[in-house]
Order: sequence, then C-alpha cells, then structure tokens
Amino acid sequence: MLVLLLRHGHAGAKRQWHGDDGFRPLDAQGLAQAAALVDLLAPFTPARILSSPFLRCVQTVTPLGDAHGITIERSPSLVPEAGADATLLARGVSIDGPGAIVLCTHGEVIHDMQARLAHDGPPDFGPASLREKGSVWVLDRTDGRFAEAAYLPPPRLG
Repeated sequence: MLVLLLRHGHAGAKRQWHGDDGFRPLDAQGLAQAAALVDLLAPFTPARILSSPFLRCVQTVTPLGDAHGITIERSPSLVPEAGADATLLARGVSIDGPGAIVLCTHGEVIHDMQARLAHDGPPDFGPASLREKGSVWVLDRTDGRFAEAAYLPPPRLG
C-alpha cells in the first residue's frame, strides 16, 4: 500500500501572520502548488485523503480531492503537535480497494516521522531537510512497516 506523505503548499512566513496559525492560508505560490499536485499525484491513484485541519493543509489537498471525487478527512493526528500520533496514523490507515492514501501535514510532523521511522530501519529517508513545502514522500507500506521511501520535490511551477 502506498502512503503519500504531503507537506502543505507555500503559505508565507509564520512570523508574518497575525492571528491563529490554524487559519493561515496558502499564498499564490501555494495555491499554484496545490493545483499542480493533481497531475503530479494522479499516477498514484489517490483513493483516500486525510489532512491536518489547518487551513493551509486543507487548501493544499482540495484540488486533489475535487479531481478524484474524494472527501477530505480532517485528522488531529496530523497537526503540528501530533508527535507519535502521526506516525501511528501513517502505519495504520487503510483503504478498501486499490489506490494510495494521501496524508497532508506540516514540516515539523514530517521531520518527527522521519526520526521515528529511522529507528525502524529501512526505508532511508535521506537528508532530514527533504521536506519542502508542496513536496511528497511516497512510502510503500506492508504490514504496518515502511519498506521503501521516495522523495518527490514540489511541483515545478510556470
């Protein structure tokens, strides 16, 4: 089973946002990334989409959900402070039938998951810095363990 671990698109600088960070939206670059992710992820046949409830994450996967007729499920296990919950979710989430599961989350969650999964042995997540906004880790999961990981950089724009 494939799990596509997606970092939300570009949303500007956190320090320049005034207000609840959960409502910080994608900027123009992030909206373009979200639109481009539809074609980038189409070969993986997304079948289920879970997202952090933060606005920028939901906005990142909305075009993908619309393109595939998938309702986005908001999961508190994908918020920035999720810790081990995100890793547990990635190991256990399932679908009925073929296709991939998309998990849209935040850079700090991906960093934490990389560290936690590194203790399990394979896969090699490469440099921990590989978690750019709009990027995807394609994780091949068997029996709750990840056997392979491949990094897809953010979609090229323009």
